[in-house]
Amino acid sequence: MSVTSLTSLDEFERAIALERPVVVCFCATWANLCRTIVPVFEKLSELPEFTRAVGFYSVDVDEAYDVVQKAGVGPVPAFIAFRGGSRLAEVVAPTPDALREFVLAAGDS
Repeated sequence: MSVTSLTSLDEFERAIALERPVVVCFCATWANLCRTIVPVFEKLSELPEFTRAVGFYSVDVDEAYDVVQKAGVGPVPAFIAFRGGSRLAEVVAPTPDALREFVLAAGDS
């Protein structure tokens, strides 16, 4: 699986309503930390251990401000796990190892 870009509030709400856990990456192209961690997130989305367990989505905070407001996102990069419309957990500016652990925990929820 790869990372699916969400560009509207409707797409976001459908994605987080899934019964399987999803992790949404909120980033901006201008943010140095985003440029560092987004490739890690993309690689995680391709690992067999995650492809069936977790959905991977991204939101560009400059292009989908309504989604950012709905999700209550502050600093970026922010990763939020959802399942069945409920927010499970959030991590801000994680290291690559911390992001992997976050995705792993989301898949176990």
